[in-house]
Amino acid sequence: MFAKLTRRVLLASALIAGTAVVPGVATAAPPDSAMRLTVESKVLTANKFGELKCHPAGGTHQHAAKACEELEKVNGDFTAMQANLSKACTMEYQPVTAKIEGKWRGKDVSYTQTFSNSCTMQVKTGVVFDL
Repeated sequence: MFAKLTRRVLLASALIAGTAVVPGVATAAPPDSAMRLTVESKVLTANKFGELKCHPAGGTHQHAAKACEELEKVNGDFTAMQANLSKACTMEYQPVTAKIEGKWRGKDVSYTQTFSNSCTMQVKTGVVFDL
């Protein structure tokens, strides 16, 4: 009798808190979000590489939490990013190519775009490619 009552109290508490916890049933973790990032430039002396993980934020990316936050705003749609529109860039032509390969919330993602310079890349993508 006491075990049934305890189980019911736990279940009711979890439902009130907005999470369902059922003994013996595992709760689902957020889908995997792990991506390899590359910034290539003919002007830079070396290409940049990094790894970004989200949910939770991590990897080798120096601003992982902020990059994940910016990607979350567009639900991982890299083409919809408009991170820093108030920043003004010069018209220098020093092209950089940004690439992402991996998974966003369990779905395969692949993104490649060439920007006229690193400033225009930052305006569009924020810290995502700040490796």
